[in-house]
Amino acid sequence: MKTERQNPIMFVPIATSGRVKFYIPYPMKAEREKFKKINSSFYHSNQKLWSVANNIEILNQAKAIFGQRLIIKDFDPAISTPKVILSEKIEQALGKNHQKMVLKGFSISTIRTYQQELKYFFSFFEQQDYKTITKEQIEGFVYHLIIKYKISEQKQNTTINAIKCYYEHTLGMPREYYTITRPKKSVNLPNVLSEEEVVAILEFPENIKHRAILHTI
Repeated sequence: MKTERQNPIMFVPIATSGRVKFYIPYPMKAEREKFKKINSSFYHSNQKLWSVANNIEILNQAKAIFGQRLIIKDFDPAISTPKVILSEKIEQALGKNHQKMVLKGFSISTIRTYQQELKYFFSFFEQQDYKTITKEQIEGFVYHLIIKYKISEQKQNTTINAIKCYYEHTLGMPREYYTITRPKKSVNLPNVLSEEEVVAILEFPENIKHRAILHTI
């Protein structure tokens, strides 16, 4: 682990992942600056990791920056949240939330997702009156999920949305009170064509009018 901490790491993503994450040791400032300039590079502050689009050309650029020092490894498998045994208190809270979402016209998919997310939340705070849970406690709960279960940014947002739905719609709590901190949204920069690709596009049309239009653009 000590060796890995001193070297950059590329985490192998699942096949359907749109981005690939990298760990860049703090002392590698020159390499980090080069990495920042790669098209689509983004810093995930909550994970202390960088990422780029899952694109062969872009990944080759990233690998070239680190050379032989780069370590390629799989992500540590995520730990699933424990199965919740529904107590009467949790079932009542879920039932009330389900009723409110149905009346509000939420989709079946959203209702199913939110109810599933709230099971562990209700279990986590079962010894407390749900109405008295503070914003700070909710953020502590989300932090717990990130650290212990390594949930994704998408999962964080889904969990937060489910919790906000319960407090704002079901309990009618003030919306502004539950401005829960969210992960920074990942911004994917567009892939820019190379000079050779632009020239090839301009020279492709045989029709002189079409070629003139492309050159004008």
